Amino acid sequence: MAFRAQLDDFAGLYERTYQPVYRTVLGICGDPAMAADLTHDAFVAAYRQQATFRGEVPIEAWLHRIAVNTALTGLRRRRVRWSEPLDPLRHDRPADQAGRGDPGDAVDIQRALQRLAPEQRAAVVLRYFHDFDYATIAGIMGTSQGNVGSMLSRALGRLRRDLDADAPGTVPVAVNIAEEARHGD
Repeated sequence: MAFRAQLDDFAGLYERTYQPVYRTVLGICGDPAMAADLTHDAFVAAYRQQATFRGEVPIEAWLHRIAVNTALTGLRRRRVRWSEPLDPLRHDRPADQAGRGDPGDAVDIQRALQRLAPEQRAAVVLRYFHDFDYATIAGIMGTSQGNVGSMLSRALGRLRRDLDADAPGTVPVAVNIAEEARHGD
């Protein structure tokens, strides 16, 4: 479907993209209620800005850019920090992921993500939750691919240190992420 046609069916676009956009915002802000509010704000902004969409990037990347900017602005405006880890058994996870892995690992990862700067969290969420490539992340975040690589490298280093510190004597959870980053883009 052409990008312009997707915007003409904004209700359908909303239905199709709400969950991925919400998960992006939730990954950045960490609070489900705030994420729901900011996701709503992002879709309102997208609706108001649809005339400015030129179709140079996929519609999902355009929506994620608006969502990331809305989330980062919302965090700055509200000066909120995560106060508790996200519930690893949330109902909004896709059914094919329900029950996989150790819920404790998810909590450890969420705690480690809390310690990252919001921009680093955004980069990690876009890369590892949504599997966007560096070029798409750079477009979403309004930065260069090199800066995306630097943000991810710093974030992965911090995650690795934090996860290793949280579970001394165990195989670090971040090893797989770091390996992918070394061999990825």
